[in-house]
Amino acid sequence: MRRVFLVCGGTIAAILTMLGASAASAQTFFVNERGASATCAGAGINACPTIKEAVAQAEKASPPNTIEVEPETGGTIYHESIELLNPKDAGLTINATEPGVVVRGKAKPALIAHLKGAITLSNLKLDATTEAATVKSAVLVKEAALTLNHVEVENGSGEGLEGIVASESASLVMNGGSVEMEGGAKGYAVFGREAAIALNGVKILNGAAAPDPAGGIYSEKSPSLSLINTHVSIEEGEGAIGVVAEHDTAVSMENVAVRQNGPAIGVVIAGSSVTANGLRIEMVRPLSKVEALLTETETPGASWTFSHLEIGGTWGGWGIFAAGGDLTLRDSRVINAAASEAAALRYGGEGDSGTGLLVQRSVLQTGPSAKHSLEVFAGNATVDSSEILGAKVGIFDEDNAGSARTMTLSASTIDAGAPGIAADAAGVAGVEAFAKGPPGSTANVAIQGSIVLEKQVASAAPGDQANIACGYSAVPSQAQAAGGGAGAIACASGSAGNTEANPLSSLFPEPLSGYQLSPSSSAVDSVPAGTLALPFGLTPSSTDLSGGARVLDGNGDCVPAQDKGALELQGHAASCPKPPPPSPKPVAGIITALTISPTAFFAAPRGASISRASKKKYGAKISYGDSQAATATFTILRPASGRRQGKSCRKPSHSNRHGKRCTILTTIGSFTHADAAGADSLHFSGRIKGRKLARGGYMLQVLAHNLAGNGKAVSHRFTIK
Repeated sequence: MRRVFLVCGGTIAAILTMLGASAASAQTFFVNERGASATCAGAGINACPTIKEAVAQAEKASPPNTIEVEPETGGTIYHESIELLNPKDAGLTINATEPGVVVRGKAKPALIAHLKGAITLSNLKLDATTEAATVKSAVLVKEAALTLNHVEVENGSGEGLEGIVASESASLVMNGGSVEMEGGAKGYAVFGREAAIALNGVKILNGAAAPDPAGGIYSEKSPSLSLINTHVSIEEGEGAIGVVAEHDTAVSMENVAVRQNGPAIGVVIAGSSVTANGLRIEMVRPLSKVEALLTETETPGASWTFSHLEIGGTWGGWGIFAAGGDLTLRDSRVINAAASEAAALRYGGEGDSGTGLLVQRSVLQTGPSAKHSLEVFAGNATVDSSEILGAKVGIFDEDNAGSARTMTLSASTIDAGAPGIAADAAGVAGVEAFAKGPPGSTANVAIQGSIVLEKQVASAAPGDQANIACGYSAVPSQAQAAGGGAGAIACASGSAGNTEANPLSSLFPEPLSGYQLSPSSSAVDSVPAGTLALPFGLTPSSTDLSGGARVLDGNGDCVPAQDKGALELQGHAASCPKPPPPSPKPVAGIITALTISPTAFFAAPRGASISRASKKKYGAKISYGDSQAATATFTILRPASGRRQGKSCRKPSHSNRHGKRCTILTTIGSFTHADAAGADSLHFSGRIKGRKLARGGYMLQVLAHNLAGNGKAVSHRFTIK
């Protein structure tokens, strides 16, 4: 065994020696236009004149190696391509010591990294311009793990297809820097296929007037696409999309801005699950009729979660167009242009019976001439603590899937048509439920704890059903029986806690400047606890649309209750008396400092258990303390010989004849004494139950009893002479 250990120890030492030599052989090489060295071993004249020569020298040394590129005054352009194709290039870092170093590929991309290994470039500009008209991208990475730190990438060749191309299991990480498409370049600024992409603090600009397909970022079948603090701007181009994620495994966005000045879509999520927080999409072309955000999938279980999504601009298309999957929108604002005739959000459930659409603490708004503000087709939907504004119909819910679908409107506010007018002209409705298609198609709408300023519409084809029911809501009073193409509406004022929405002054201050309730509003404190519930296990928001507490005392009666609508009245609670503190829990008496003096004494020939002290010195004085006024119970126990039987000590018998000896305490009798709180004493005569105790040893056990029950028992031994 010792011999094996020595061999292994020698082997390990040899390996460590080799590793030390390898680490020591890693070198830094230098590049400068004035350099004349063949070894690139130093700065200035001792540097190589090209990056290509430095790469060749680095391949002769054990990795990882570093190449430092020095610019001349006013900047330096290297008309060459950085080609990293050798496995020995793995771990290479190329760094510009100062800004102003440009690498411009000639007939090739400025950077080609095709190897299995990590490559890092910092502070460079990688360029594909009209000088290299046949170049199709500025950066091409395959298999390699490429990190670009504060690198500027530009394709202005007029023929190039992309800025950066990452494929074949490559990974691309950009920290800072930018990617620009100019001069008629036709593709995406960043294009990835089966490559992990992470952009952090990157500026993307496509101003190349490129045709479709083109745009800012395109990712397909990526294991992960991560965009953080990244800004994408599309200035021109008929088909240039800001961001496309197609069949990626996971997509995450944090504080991402997309500005779309072309007629194309802002962001497309196709077949990919996404989590986005702080995505902002600005659509600025007035003639554009496309959606700002498109999400679509054919994969069951796909989900999209957007928090703090902001969509706005001057275009005329949808804010969000979603098809399939579960879409969640929280703390978001989707505001179409006032002239828009499209919905702020169009959701198609594709017949899926899952959670579907959830809109929580958000605002959806479109122009008053649009047909609908929120459209839901063949899917479930839940709207909680939100505002749905504009359009001729606030919410349009259609089921054509041949089964039942549910629309739940909870603690929200709907104002269709012109703002601030209750019961608009004919054709304007708050919620419209419509069922058509295969028999059994059912559109169920539940309006609870909400304010809907316009009437509701329910209609159904033969064999189908449409139902709208209101509870604890402020709505135009309405009751309609199903039949003859009409659906059922149960929104009568005075039933199920409903109140009349008219006149508007009964709810909001006038003139209307928002949907905050007035202090005298009939909607304040009008929703009893437990009356609002969301389907599919969803949790109602604990805060209102503005982030304030959801359940408050708004009418000064010192009883908190929820208000109707999306906004809870804040700051109007009365100064309510605090409830008295709870009474202290009673505590049982505690016996302390128990003594018997003397501990050996004669029993009195006559008298009670508690007696006066005898001149003939019968009995003994018992002294103790009681924590409070209580009844003390004194129990006399006599030790007797016993045997162990299991875990108990019992009287000797045939069944325990083999048990170990033990002591049994047998109760002889007891007496009581009314204690005062503090020190107590009495004279014990040595008699119990009218008889004097026989000679021998005894145990005195004392416990206090009051309303809280029995305290802890305390014991003391004594002897009868």
